[in-house]
Amino acid sequence: EDTKDFDKSYEYYKTANLLHRKQINFSIKNEEINFNEIKKIYTEDLFNKLKKSGCNDARVIFIVGMPRSGTTLIEQIISNHPKVFGCDELDDIPILQSSNKDILNMNNDNFKVLGQKYIDSIKKISNNSEVVTDKLPINFKWLGFIKLILPNSKIIHCRRNFEDNCFSIYKNYFSSPDINFAYDMEEIIKFYKLYTNIMDHWHKVTPGFFYEVRYEKIIKDSHSEIKKLIKECGLSWDESCLEYHKNKKPIRTASDAQAREKIYSSSIDSWRNYENNLKKFFNKNK
Repeated sequence: EDTKDFDKSYEYYKTANLLHRKQINFSIKNEEINFNEIKKIYTEDLFNKLKKSGCNDARVIFIVGMPRSGTTLIEQIISNHPKVFGCDELDDIPILQSSNKDILNMNNDNFKVLGQKYIDSIKKISNNSEVVTDKLPINFKWLGFIKLILPNSKIIHCRRNFEDNCFSIYKNYFSSPDINFAYDMEEIIKFYKLYTNIMDHWHKVTPGFFYEVRYEKIIKDSHSEIKKLIKECGLSWDESCLEYHKNKKPIRTASDAQAREKIYSSSIDSWRNYENNLKKFFNKNK
């Protein structure tokens, strides 16, 4: 890729992904079943019934979206604010959710206890900071659960161009089993569709609960978009948010190198370097 031999580069990406895909147990059908179950549980009726549920603590900013959608960049920007402690990717929400699957038989007090449990945990991690970020992208699946346990939290949803996002996933290795869809282009695209579908669902049943950031807008008009983002987080403006690349917080994701640099635009439409190889996937999935 660095020498712009994109056809050969694609063949290496393809070979590596095929090799890894053979080693993992993943079913996109099971993912479809899982997403449909989530939508059946978290309905408008449920949220109407549980309007006063959860813990009122408002310190948490959740940053969600597909992997490689700009979540690390957004956390670097927000956590460079002097009031914010960046916690990186925490497993607390998936763990709390998976151990409390009988959501329909729980009441306001149950959700309050769960919310407080999360807050107690994050206080220890962040040295009881006033504002904290939790940047686990896959939490987009659990926005309904977050709404019930921490209704005053802020949600920042990162969205990136479909083709760039899918191919960037294909180009990377992920240690998390939550991202086992990442090694086959057809499966990545199917998962991306599940993601957009459930985000539409959350928009319908939890209107106004999350703020959407477009990766491309942050790149092209960073100053005004970052100002809007910080305002949505309920924070006063601080110039340090524009110097996110100086943030010394450790980064444990595939975006480490990019998030240490100033904003650059070469990542926008970068999939087109591989258009000959990728258009067969993208054209039929528009």
